[in-house]
Amino acid sequence: MLTNLAIGISSLFYGYFIIEILLINHYRVPKRSMTKGKQPYQLYLVIPVLNEERVITKTITQLSQQLAQLPSTITAQIIAVDDDSHDHSLALLATSPSPYLQVLHRAGNKRQGKGAVINTAIDYLQHTLAKQVAPNQAIVGILDADAFMTSQALTQVVAHFEHDPQLAMLQTGVTIYNQTNWLARMQNFEFMGVNSATQQLRSRLGQCIASGNGQFVSLALAEQNPWGNSLLEDLEFTLRTWLLGGKVDFLPTQVVQQEAVTQLRPFFNQRVRWCQGALQCMSYLPALWQSKNVNWFQRFDTTFWILMPITGCIVPITSLVALVNLTTRSLSNWNQGWHHLAILTVISIALLACGALALLLHRNSSLAQLPTTFGQTLSDSISFQAYLLIIALTPYAAITRQLLGQTNWTKTRHLSYARLKRSY
Repeated sequence: MLTNLAIGISSLFYGYFIIEILLINHYRVPKRSMTKGKQPYQLYLVIPVLNEERVITKTITQLSQQLAQLPSTITAQIIAVDDDSHDHSLALLATSPSPYLQVLHRAGNKRQGKGAVINTAIDYLQHTLAKQVAPNQAIVGILDADAFMTSQALTQVVAHFEHDPQLAMLQTGVTIYNQTNWLARMQNFEFMGVNSATQQLRSRLGQCIASGNGQFVSLALAEQNPWGNSLLEDLEFTLRTWLLGGKVDFLPTQVVQQEAVTQLRPFFNQRVRWCQGALQCMSYLPALWQSKNVNWFQRFDTTFWILMPITGCIVPITSLVALVNLTTRSLSNWNQGWHHLAILTVISIALLACGALALLLHRNSSLAQLPTTFGQTLSDSISFQAYLLIIALTPYAAITRQLLGQTNWTKTRHLSYARLKRSY
């Protein structure tokens, strides 16, 4: 009976996976290129900084070069918020020659998470730079300390807000610039392939979810909807925005480039934090299901995603039990029964899914003007299955941390790699 239950649970989630693959291949966001109009806009790029001495100088320099190329209708500034770093981050920021840079320092070793740092920047803007600015003509962009965006991408972001007055938040695509090893390539496959396609599906059937880096919001929304203290502050902010009736869209044609985590332990710690953050957002589910501002697709999709840390502890075990059972029965009764056919069917569908995911990455990369070969994407798609096995271990650690009350922020550590910038 337990074996049949395990097979049933595995089949249910395997079926959901197949449906998801079919949907994300079918629903795509149309390619949209907006022309920036005459309306003046303020653009504030907020960068949380905590022990980023290895990357922050290069980030500020490169972003400043791009801000200098923005059209005259966009006035931009960088707000770097140092969260009481114990390295040389603050000193490097203080000596930066960038004319666009404003530096804030959170003293007292507060380190209450990314949400608190962003709120510090918003409070500063409200009382200083944006005090006389119309909130609907000011945009706040959230960038990581290792982020890079071109002037073209930033202009397109502002143009989308200008052309759609109802737009409250816009998330760009995310790509990896330091694809120096297998782990880094897998993160690029995840962000540019699976995540981008899923976000496009959400935009077509509901609304997308912010990804933190490359997240742009109107100042009006930021003032109305402060960031929370969840370990997944972008998801929490998105859910609050939905409940307020704000429109959230995804822009796959423009990307923010970021650094991949290239070592296994820091990568695992990062994903445990993300997984634990999803658990912390479970409290929003009742309001999500009761809200008239959220449609049925958003409710089901978001519920499934938020509950994934729990289902992620169950499904790997049931799948392993089902696989061992089917393999054992197949070997002992090869000429009878359906077990070997079931195994061959699973393998065939898995290979077809790898091909479909490879096509997704190839398509999304072309859409963002980051061309790649199908052979490389197919190879990455097959090895991506091993990457998923690593991620499959994170729910166990996340739930353990949450039960033990360990909610401290485990920061992603950035290294200093040469930026692999494309030509524009």
